[in-house]
Amino acid sequence: MRSFFHFLKTTIVGGVVFLVPIIVLTIILGKAFGISRKIVAPLSALIPVESVAGVGMAKLMAITAIVFFCFLAGLFAKTVFARKIVGWLESTLLSKLPGYSFMKSMGESIAGIEKEQMYEPVLAWIEDAWQIAFLVERIEGGHVAVFIPDAPSPWSGSVFIMTTDRVKPLDIPIASALKCIKSLGAGSNAMLKGKL
Repeated sequence: MRSFFHFLKTTIVGGVVFLVPIIVLTIILGKAFGISRKIVAPLSALIPVESVAGVGMAKLMAITAIVFFCFLAGLFAKTVFARKIVGWLESTLLSKLPGYSFMKSMGESIAGIEKEQMYEPVLAWIEDAWQIAFLVERIEGGHVAVFIPDAPSPWSGSVFIMTTDRVKPLDIPIASALKCIKSLGAGSNAMLKGKL
């Protein structure tokens, strides 16, 4: 019964963690589209073409304006000043959110923009079975801290402190390990070939 409630709790928390960014992004893009459409409406009225491929000129110009703004924001994000702002936000606010650094590292890995993997995918020996895990930190005295994610939502799980002989490096990208966890182990044969 206790394991059922643990499963229920972790599944609900995993669902919330998965849905919140999507909902926030949808709301932000919806608001941005509304604002952008109001701004470009007078300009679109001056253009003699009413639609392109069935899309109204005002909508098309609003989408173009949002894409252009995102491009400018991306250029700004590469500046030293922007990196200082993000660094300050992460060190003072975001790092205090539970799981932020894990989610950031996973997101960067999926997007293919990480410089080096913050969390190394490993196999961890727990209760007579190998589990896909992430090595979080090496501890003096031959121990390691590993995060064992839940499936199918890897955003929640458990932290174990164990000896290094119970951990095998996988030498795969984080995105591959996450994909296997989310698909309940499908693809394990190719991912783990020669590693067990």
